[in-house]
Amino acid sequence: MSNELPNTTQPWLADFSDPIRIFTVIVVAEMMVVIYSLSFLSFEFAYFNQLAVLSLLTQLIAVSVVVLLSVLGQFFNQFKVVFGLGMVLLLTLVLAATYTLLLSWIDQALMFDLIDNSLLTTLKISLATGMTLLALMRYFYVQEQWTAQVEALAKAQMNALQARIKPHFLYNSLNSIATLIVIDPPAAEKAVLNLSSLFRKAFSSPGQSMTTLAKELEWVNEYLAIEKLRLMERLDYQQDVDEDLLVQKVPLLSIQPLIENAVIHGIQHLTDGGVINLSIKAIHAGFRVQVTNPFKADQIKSGSKTGLDNIRQRLVLVYGDKVTMQIDRNDLFVATWEVKY
Repeated sequence: MSNELPNTTQPWLADFSDPIRIFTVIVVAEMMVVIYSLSFLSFEFAYFNQLAVLSLLTQLIAVSVVVLLSVLGQFFNQFKVVFGLGMVLLLTLVLAATYTLLLSWIDQALMFDLIDNSLLTTLKISLATGMTLLALMRYFYVQEQWTAQVEALAKAQMNALQARIKPHFLYNSLNSIATLIVIDPPAAEKAVLNLSSLFRKAFSSPGQSMTTLAKELEWVNEYLAIEKLRLMERLDYQQDVDEDLLVQKVPLLSIQPLIENAVIHGIQHLTDGGVINLSIKAIHAGFRVQVTNPFKADQIKSGSKTGLDNIRQRLVLVYGDKVTMQIDRNDLFVATWEVKY
């Protein structure tokens, strides 16, 4: 392990209280016992007795070491790598030797004769424990670094996608206001006020990638307020949202662009306009977001696919394989994404 890694940014000692890591330690310890037992393999009953004693001893050591590192992990991380690692290794060797000598004494006192040479066995068990611990610590450390790199990459990708989607809807809003200036200056003035609120949301927290459904619906309503001034009675909007979901965290601008798509590529091309329906409902172990609107198939432009792909990529970055997104173009244009935990 390198001294060059700052202890403040990446602790050199991994968190051994994680259930997966506890399980890994126990399994690896038992594998070491099985491998070691091959050195005195026989088909006699005494072999299985020795194997059982070694398993008991190894699991006692493994559990004790896990507890020790879980409780004192923050304490060890205060020191530099070499010194802290030396302390951990020394305590582990002392713990392994103590357990082995104690078990050897019990074996001799009860005259089981399962441990032939207590000192040699103690040395072997202690060395094996120390080497196994070093290997596991290195493995967990590299695993944490890899996880941190993956998370950093995902965050960078999310920020890049977020940076693309915000100007997209702001430019569309400005185009709508430009149209209003010609046909209805007072409405254009009101739209500018709505747009200023959108700008505050867009640039007040540049690093923000998640928000609540309640906040996301504020984006939707303020954007629709601008478009309503332009399209007037041609634009109608209805929403059906489970109130319990309003506190649910979702990627920022994961619903508003669907509404924007329904307006720009749907309603504004229809002479009589139409209704945009937004449904956010709880489903079994998750929730579903669905936007439905009328459209003309020949008026759907390639630009709409860019915004939808952007949403899909950001949803996958956040939810992984727990999210699905589907676009249906039948009598209505239906955009749906749902998350199942």
